[in-house]
Amino acid sequence: MIAGFLLLALIMLYLDAGGTPLGWEGLFSDPQATRDFLGVVAGGIITVTTMTFSLLLLAVQQGAAALTSLVLDQFLRRKVNQFYFGFFVGLALYSLIMLASVSPSHQPALGVAVAGALTAAALYMLIFLIYSSINQMRPVVILKSIHDHTLLARHNQLDLLRRTRRTPKWRGKCSVRIAADSSGFMARLDTAAIAEAVADSGAEVVILVSVGDHVSFGDSIAEIRAAPEQDLSALEPVVRKAVDVEEQRDIDADPAFGIEQIVTIGWTTISSAKSNPDPGLLTIWSLRDLLARWLEEDRAFGMEAEAVADPTSPVVYTDNLAIEVMKGFESLVVVASESMQHQCAAECYRTFASLFHRLPPDFQRRAADIVRRSLAGLGDHIPTSDLTASLATLGEVLTVHGQTKCAKAVAGALRQLEFSIGNLHSRSTRADGKS
Repeated sequence: MIAGFLLLALIMLYLDAGGTPLGWEGLFSDPQATRDFLGVVAGGIITVTTMTFSLLLLAVQQGAAALTSLVLDQFLRRKVNQFYFGFFVGLALYSLIMLASVSPSHQPALGVAVAGALTAAALYMLIFLIYSSINQMRPVVILKSIHDHTLLARHNQLDLLRRTRRTPKWRGKCSVRIAADSSGFMARLDTAAIAEAVADSGAEVVILVSVGDHVSFGDSIAEIRAAPEQDLSALEPVVRKAVDVEEQRDIDADPAFGIEQIVTIGWTTISSAKSNPDPGLLTIWSLRDLLARWLEEDRAFGMEAEAVADPTSPVVYTDNLAIEVMKGFESLVVVASESMQHQCAAECYRTFASLFHRLPPDFQRRAADIVRRSLAGLGDHIPTSDLTASLATLGEVLTVHGQTKCAKAVAGALRQLEFSIGNLHSRSTRADGKS
């Protein structure tokens, strides 16, 4: 936007240098009046821009404090915000260039007229900028943005999964274990460089960390598995360089980062620090939608992980996304017990009940284990009709799918909670099993 305004200034100077055949001669014939007008435009735009942006950044910071610090990063990444900022700064620069070109022998009538029209447009756009900025601070808009970025990041990550395998073929001991020479988050993996270095040697490279995992200096990040007599001295630096470790995570390439952002917002708002169930429910619904979409559309997610893989690839990579989603639900159930937000706990249990039949067998067992562990926190809840109904439905679903141990645990927890109905209890004695 700023470069466009600078180009516009050059075009206007060129047109004004050739005369004004369009009848603008008498519009700004006085050099001093032209200077005054352009000075007002430039100074006013700079003042308005400075004050407006300061107030908007303050509002963004308050939104970030209420939800997560990543809200500020989202605000700056949006193209519409970049357009607004560039327009105001570019218009100020354009007006200053026009002001500098005014002289008794040169009257940039066209350029000044365009500056006046753009100033009117800028004042009109100011209304949209303020509304757009406030609207972007709504939890539903923030979570929708993270949700969409997470879907896009997963789509971009599928290319990595197609170029790697999920399970190793080499059954012998690893020949070389590679340690990280810096700390940070694994951001990218250059599989092409590894494949070219391995060539026809028969070696296998097992990546021990997934995209988004944090590694410290000296942590093992990969293993090279090959015959003991093979010379791997040239392969080791290639693998170390191929595992890109950066200081910050990128949501456009790291879907697990999007999951972490959603869970962080949910934890902050559900906990007693904020005690705001509305954004908490939105985070649960966002996670539920992501899980439902990936179970339906993503063959690399869980059950058919090997279906999206190159069996000839020498690189073994473990996809951590499904595990991160399940851990996210577990965290939200835990924090719901701390703040007694029964509606958020009920929604988590309802998610497991509605999607349990679509989970791969391994993740069904993991989900049942999460449910069984979460029952320890039910004693902090009042047995509302919503929470009781969701647990009863979940118990039926677990029974149908053969998770009898977990189903019995859910039924036992419900019986204990029923003892507290109609009786006076504290949080510590609500589910003690005594009537």
